[in-house]
Amino acid sequence: MRRFWSLTAVFLTITAIIALGFYHAAANVRAQGNSNTYLPYISKAIPPTPTPIPTPQPNGLANGSFEEGWTDMPPAPGNLINQKPNGWDYFWVEIGQPLFDSTDLSGGVPESIHKLANQLPPDEQPGGPKALILDGTAVYKIFHFGAPFGGELNQTVENLPPGSVWKLTVPIQVHLHGDPDAYGAESSVWVNGEGGWINGFVMGDRQWYRHERIFVVPADGKAFIQVRVKSKWFRSKDFFIDDLRLEQVEGLQFERAVRTGLKD
Repeated sequence: MRRFWSLTAVFLTITAIIALGFYHAAANVRAQGNSNTYLPYISKAIPPTPTPIPTPQPNGLANGSFEEGWTDMPPAPGNLINQKPNGWDYFWVEIGQPLFDSTDLSGGVPESIHKLANQLPPDEQPGGPKALILDGTAVYKIFHFGAPFGGELNQTVENLPPGSVWKLTVPIQVHLHGDPDAYGAESSVWVNGEGGWINGFVMGDRQWYRHERIFVVPADGKAFIQVRVKSKWFRSKDFFIDDLRLEQVEGLQFERAVRTGLKD
């Protein structure tokens, strides 16, 4: 009787081994599809390595896209209320005074305000074919319906590492309204007193022109940023300014800029 149970146990063990072999063989046949080679056995799925997302370079400017509100300035002639963006100083050229370094004189106070996305037509809103906002939901506008004018935004950036290299980018769009004079409207960007003017024809009518200035931080660690616009004739002009950025760059970029004159 003991021998009978021993033989039975051996028979059941052999049967189990054969059945397990058939099971694995069938699984491999299903896995291979039309291939003549069995697929390897995979114990577990390995998650894919995510693609790293570049970290945006921090902006060294305060309120570079005019999203952080403003302060209403005291009434100008004609009870005009202009808006000074938070983080910036703003002034216009007084009537009768020279338009910055020009002999042309100011004939009016420009209107200087924030235009919000919901105040613009759909094609001028962010992402539209004629977008007047490059970043966020606001753009700064300086304009006059029919008099010569000048306006300036400025900001002092402090605590920059002396000797470090930075790039200032200032996109400006001008609407010339058919002015035939290339110098009827101009814009400029200055860093610590270094800069220059770009005329309206170089900027292009209703196009974004990006001023770029690359500079080395002086020993005091400061950068005095000035953004200026002016119109010299008695006709309408509109300037739009948005998405200003101050970013640290590599020395090689500065060397390349030196060879090209550090100009826009």
